[in-house]
Amino acid sequence: MIVPMKKINIVVQSKDTPDALEQLSSLGLVHVENVEPPHSQAVDEVQKDMYMISKAIEILPPAAEDSSRGKIEDWGKIINEILDLRDYRSKLAEKSGKLQRHIDIWDDWGDFDISLIRRLMSKDVYVYLAELPVKEFNSLPPDIFVEVISKSSGLIRCALISGGEREFSFKTAVLPDKRLSEVWAEKKEIEDKISETNRSLEDYARYRNELKMMLGHLAKEIEFEKASAGMGSQGELSYLKGYSPFDKVGDLENAAEKNNWAVLAEDPAAGDNVPTLIKNPKWIEIISPVFNIIKTVPGYREVDISVVFLLFFSVFFAMLIGDAGYGALILAAVIFLSVKSGNKMKDKTPLFLMYVLSIATIIWGVLTGTVFGQVWIKQTFKPLMPWLTVDSNMKELCFIIGAVQLTIAHVWQAARKMPSVIFIADLGWVSVIWGAFFLARTFIVGTEFPVFAGWFFACGISAVLFFTVPFKSFFKDLFPRLITTFLSIIGSFSDVVSYIRLFAVGMASVAIADAFNQMAEGFGWSSAVTGLATVLVLLIGHGLNIVLGAMAVLVHGVRLNVLEFSNHLNMEWSGVEYNPFKGERADLIKNKLEIGGRE
Repeated sequence: MIVPMKKINIVVQSKDTPDALEQLSSLGLVHVENVEPPHSQAVDEVQKDMYMISKAIEILPPAAEDSSRGKIEDWGKIINEILDLRDYRSKLAEKSGKLQRHIDIWDDWGDFDISLIRRLMSKDVYVYLAELPVKEFNSLPPDIFVEVISKSSGLIRCALISGGEREFSFKTAVLPDKRLSEVWAEKKEIEDKISETNRSLEDYARYRNELKMMLGHLAKEIEFEKASAGMGSQGELSYLKGYSPFDKVGDLENAAEKNNWAVLAEDPAAGDNVPTLIKNPKWIEIISPVFNIIKTVPGYREVDISVVFLLFFSVFFAMLIGDAGYGALILAAVIFLSVKSGNKMKDKTPLFLMYVLSIATIIWGVLTGTVFGQVWIKQTFKPLMPWLTVDSNMKELCFIIGAVQLTIAHVWQAARKMPSVIFIADLGWVSVIWGAFFLARTFIVGTEFPVFAGWFFACGISAVLFFTVPFKSFFKDLFPRLITTFLSIIGSFSDVVSYIRLFAVGMASVAIADAFNQMAEGFGWSSAVTGLATVLVLLIGHGLNIVLGAMAVLVHGVRLNVLEFSNHLNMEWSGVEYNPFKGERADLIKNKLEIGGRE
């Protein structure tokens, strides 16, 4: 459920602002809303420090993170040295790249002595380097001595030697400043310096954990500084605005009485950007990792769909993975992780969720007779519910699931709108959805459209048209509303039909499993080689199928809840997560970072 919030206003004497913020931080109850833009010199300085530390962490090689942790005595010195090494390495890499381009150009010419050519030219013996097509090479003047250097890609690289200065119809190469062997030696020297720089950075990597800890401290410090800069002020008083759970207001009032603050707690106004705090029983809370992955937060005045999401997502997961064998593998992996992690894993919610999803998948696989595919076990393992193995039945089941979930959405909406009569419009949408269900059966499954289903559309559309808005506003914007209603009816039919993706993806998963099983059967077990090939085909094939199934869950299983279902609930997922203030004062942090003006 979404926890009700109270809007909090706290007034303190300006001189007591740091202490007041420190007390609020220790309470951890107020989601701060800035009264003024949170800009100050202190904020800028902390942001700069955080940027520099983040850059230093990015530079340090991650492979060395597990090395013994180093204690940093001078933050500024360490950070600057790391960044200096980064800059030095970048310059070396740039120079190495230029040398490599030189090598790429002159490598086919070989390692010739440039000084010798220049001495010859000083004695009127001119040497020209040219890269010519065969036809042009064959038409060179006969009074020029030609030395072929190399040939490739239809081009001939040659030295043209003349007793005097000549002009040619083709372009000749400009002599390089250094011979190739010198360039190679210089590049080798630079690469050695780059390697030495990398070793130095590897040595600094022992400070990575300390840098991360400092970054965490600075994140709290900047939160403190922003809260301070964002407070309003009036004379000798400063005030802070924010939000707190309704059941925590008493704790705030006790702290205010103790610290001589003035506190006003009131209900949020309609236009307030109230943060969302969701609290559920533990069995419902296991779905929270999915919301964390997709990063969605319902608005404060929307609804928490965690229960419905969990129930239907479990069904979707089972149908999309669709195989008891895969479910057993997932369950075994989860059990292994649970045992291996022991008490090391602080939050085991994802594991609990995977227990539910894997068991649901096993149950579905047993019902449909799917264990690493269907073909190979047809004679030995019968589905517990053969009705589910018929395609038309599965399609109809998908439409039923869709109609039921969308019905829940509109009944929920109707309950929220009571006692206003406009709740009847949502009941009308329920009628439309079930009309769409029967229409989908007719178009896709091929069953006859029942006469009574037409009344679902007639009654539903009438209820939607007459009760979407109050009676006094019925004729206002009637024509646009008719168009919108017509499009929404089409959308409802489309939404019900979209649940067929559960059947389509599940069927594709079974087909892939059977295809790899048959491919493996073709190799057989007649020899060690064919046996190995069979094992590889099975491992790769079923492994790939599980990965594709996981992707299908993220794409389709999440979509049906977040889009189709949520749209019928009119949810915009526009919420801001409740994030109580927990900043730290700068003087609470030891080894305060001092970095020079590096950009």
